[in-house]
Amino acid sequence: MKAERWKQIDALFDAVEQLPAERRDAYLAEACASDEELRREVLSLLAEQEKIADDFLERSAMKVVAKDLAHHTVFQSVPFAESELGTYKVERLLGAGGMGEIYLAHDGKLNRKVALKILPAEFVSDAERLHRFEREARAVSALNHPNIVTIYDVGESGGWHFIATEFVEGKTLRELAGENLSLKEILSVAAQAAEALAAAHGAGVIHRDIKPENIMLRADGYVKVLDFGLAKLSEPETNPPEAGARTQAGVVMGTLAYMSPEQATGETVDHRTDIWSLGCVLYEMATGAKPFARENRQATVNAILSGQPTAASLSDPTLPDELDHVLGKALEKDRELRYQTASDFRADLRRLLRAMDSSPSSWMSGKVVAAKGSQPRRWFAPIAAGLALLAAAGLVAWQFFKPQSNAPDWSRAINTQLTDQAGTEFFPSLSPDGKSFVYASNQSGNYDLFSQRVGGKNPTNLTKDCDADDGQPAFSPDGERIAFRSEREPKGIYVMEATGENVRRVSDSGFHPSWSPDGKEIVFSTVGQDLPAVRNNKPSALWIVSVETGAKRLLTEADAMQPAWSPHGARIAFWFMPPSVGRSDIATIDRAGGAPVIVTKDASTNFNPVWSPDGQFLYFASDRSGNMNFWRVRVDEETGGVLSEPEAVVTPSKFSRHLNFSRDGKRMIYVQTNNQSNIQAVGLDARNERTSGEPFWITRGDRQVVRPELSPDGKQFLMRLPRRTQDDIVVVNRDGTNWRDLTNDKFFDRYPRWSPDGKKIAFVSDRSGSYEIWTIDADGTNLRQLTFDSPPGTSFPIWSPDGQRLLFRKDRISLVLDLN
Repeated sequence: MKAERWKQIDALFDAVEQLPAERRDAYLAEACASDEELRREVLSLLAEQEKIADDFLERSAMKVVAKDLAHHTVFQSVPFAESELGTYKVERLLGAGGMGEIYLAHDGKLNRKVALKILPAEFVSDAERLHRFEREARAVSALNHPNIVTIYDVGESGGWHFIATEFVEGKTLRELAGENLSLKEILSVAAQAAEALAAAHGAGVIHRDIKPENIMLRADGYVKVLDFGLAKLSEPETNPPEAGARTQAGVVMGTLAYMSPEQATGETVDHRTDIWSLGCVLYEMATGAKPFARENRQATVNAILSGQPTAASLSDPTLPDELDHVLGKALEKDRELRYQTASDFRADLRRLLRAMDSSPSSWMSGKVVAAKGSQPRRWFAPIAAGLALLAAAGLVAWQFFKPQSNAPDWSRAINTQLTDQAGTEFFPSLSPDGKSFVYASNQSGNYDLFSQRVGGKNPTNLTKDCDADDGQPAFSPDGERIAFRSEREPKGIYVMEATGENVRRVSDSGFHPSWSPDGKEIVFSTVGQDLPAVRNNKPSALWIVSVETGAKRLLTEADAMQPAWSPHGARIAFWFMPPSVGRSDIATIDRAGGAPVIVTKDASTNFNPVWSPDGQFLYFASDRSGNMNFWRVRVDEETGGVLSEPEAVVTPSKFSRHLNFSRDGKRMIYVQTNNQSNIQAVGLDARNERTSGEPFWITRGDRQVVRPELSPDGKQFLMRLPRRTQDDIVVVNRDGTNWRDLTNDKFFDRYPRWSPDGKKIAFVSDRSGSYEIWTIDADGTNLRQLTFDSPPGTSFPIWSPDGQRLLFRKDRISLVLDLN
């Protein structure tokens, strides 16, 4: 569209915008006369503006765009190619920057390539644009840093104003978007960009438009930050007002997807807006998605101002939780809580890089607390799999979009890590008022119960006088008492005041106590099962005990763990293990007993049921999406009837459990456990049946390698690799190179095993709707289903030595499948 046309649209848009809505149609009909296209253009702008009538950013930005286009001449009409500007011979167009077009040129005086940024002639008549262009030249020329494009010259020739800078041969991050950068490369790029910003900010320069197009990566790995076309000199508040007022109030400068909240609302910005923008770039490099981009501009603005991006480690489970922490600080909406300097941002990125280089097996979210799991497993070669676990109590708090809504809006959830002490924390219980919590921790050796204020850092040991383990605490409904399981003699369920005083036993047996709403009774299970994955075969009954008298009554002898009493006292939820392998489900039972009502019945692991404070939902932990995270289902509290399908309640953790609510339902506390495993090798002295030398890592990083098996020829590993919403079968060379997916789709593929000749892999998959035995060739072709209509629990295929039969588990029995 020509400049004159945009001037016409802009003028008419300004005039109509000032009119009351009822007068606009008549005014447009008269002003546009027979020019229907003009009328449509103005109506289009008005319609877009009305969608965001209260949004200052969009109204301002829309007018700026219209005015920019009105002043802008189509670039191809400027005859620069093959022309000369002073000592520079222009060769070809490179692109457009924040304040002008950029050409590749040759400096005849110094015989070198340069990039020429040229301000179009139409802008020269605009004093503000010309002054801003000159300020950019002064700002960039004051910088001297290897990660910032170098300015060579500022000049004017034939009425054209230009800046000559170094010509950077490389690709912008936008151009690299389709290429697979490693996490180390991504962190290095971000750290170098942060270093450039630190230097610029130290010289009083704010970039204001950090985005992938303005960060270039050279072939040698060096990063260059380009185009300070929107740079603003930051001035102390003591300077005269005109010195700092570089931008007209309300005029929004920058690129929307990378704008900080203060930038998007037209507030005065400082260097911390660049930190936010670089955080957006880092998030996009790591996940492939913009953190706040939505379906339209208004939704994007809303997300910038009040939304939360999906945790990077949830978008890609191979990303470390430490990256979530760094991104959380960079993308903090309150700039007083954001990284205060680019140097601090860079330092955390460097720490991540150092951790990857020095100890890739042990760097995890928040803190490394313990190594857990089975003993190193011997394979057919000198190989062992290492597993490290981390657990930390975390709090989720959220606000509703509408105050009258009863359902929490999880897109507004704010996640805060509450504990960072040495040791492991489990079983958090949030006080009814949501101001404090109690949990079990082994930071002092044995497991004790600790009380801590939400947001505080000084926990109080409530059971320090007991050398035995105490755990599974539960606040009473009034918040005055705590019930818990203790291994002290005599063992059982104990109750104490919230201060840790007046401890007394109320039952000589029991685990996982849950209070009745009136605080007079406690329901407990007879088996202390926490995770279904390590379920023993001993059935668990539910009992109810009077807190005052200690009188007990049997509720059910049906297999039941981790009971949870409903808020109005009608029902008790629990999880149980049906007669199959690898499955657990949720059920409820009337407080008076009777037949349980099944809530979930599927092939997933479902456990840890907890009622919402209003009694309308049952929340529970489940791996139905791949990771162990929270789900909820609407349930009739009186009858136990299921009223909805399960819906996801996602936390920024790969393994969440032990959830608990405040009385008003606005805060939820939970434990996050992050699993990471890699493969190590160690020399084997076969004759003496002992290891020799020190173990060394075969694979590194934050993957979770599951059941690695060496190929018959000893050249490759086969393994299961859990990802966010799927489990895939992967092979990797014995030296840890050349990772290759045999499967990579929406299904859960598990228990892979090599055939004796190494040509096929047998595994279990749900790709047919239920878990069945499948095979696939070692090159990823010829996928074949071998069993049909199997019940849940089909697992562990094992080849016969001749490769003609498969042994596998099915509903707790072993079967042999003849492949011929």
